[in-house]
Formats: sequence, structure tokens, C-alpha cells
Amino acid sequence: MAIEFETSLDLDLLYARWYGFVDYEQFAGNFVRYLSDAHYKPGRRELIDHSEITEFDINFSLVQSILRQVNSQVPETPVETQTVLYSPKETIFGVGRMYQSLAEIAGGIKVEVYQTEREALDALDLPHESIAHLLEVETFLPPTPRTG
Repeated sequence: MAIEFETSLDLDLLYARWYGFVDYEQFAGNFVRYLSDAHYKPGRRELIDHSEITEFDINFSLVQSILRQVNSQVPETPVETQTVLYSPKETIFGVGRMYQSLAEIAGGIKVEVYQTEREALDALDLPHESIAHLLEVETFLPPTPRTG
């Protein structure tokens, strides 16, 4: 799967890395894994790293579908999740801005899009020198299926 995530309980932060070829089916499959993760918590801050995407097959209609899915993770309750996208590539940054604009209209998720790691880390008040440093010095837990 071209989307991986891990969770820092100490920082109350989800880090997701999207890489290679990413399309809607991969997002949808990952989102199911995310919601069924033992560490899942509605509203947990998110840092989504788009720096390693080589191809992004998502259009306006699919961006709307993603937003609807994210905003309905808790039925009847909009979840105000701070989601920071690190999208250094122009095309993917543009899709992120589209997502941000749609989210502003819809309510619920709060999307911010940045082209530099420093801006993305600052938006989350993280003092680390880079995302790699964040992952190196903080404890992140891999996805863990819920039991019972």
C-alpha cells in the first residue's frame, strides 16, 4: 500500500507517508485501516507527508469524496481534525489547496498545506529540525488492529 501511518501518543499526532503511485482506492483502503487502528482517536492532529508521491491519480470529484469520508468518520458529528499536508511538489500542492478550500466550506477537518518541512512542522508547533528528525527522536507506534 502506498500510504503508511504511525501514531505518537506522546505528541497526540498521526504521521502518514504517501509515496509512489497514490489513487482514491489506496486512500479508501488506508482510511479503513486508520479507523480500525487501536490508536485511532477522532480529532488527533495529523501530519501527512506527500514528498515521496511520484504519481497522484485524484481529481476534483475524488477530493470531494475524500473530504466526505474524513468528515463522516464519527456519524452525525463533524470532527475538527488539524491536518497539515507537507506537499513540496507543485501539482500535489495544488490538489492539497483544493482539499483545503473544500474543507473550509464543508467544516469539520481543518486543512493546512505547506511546501516546506519547516512550515509544516511549525504549523504543528513541532521544534524538530526535519520530519526525519521527528521520526527518529519521538516514539511512533505502527498500526495495531483493535482486539475485542
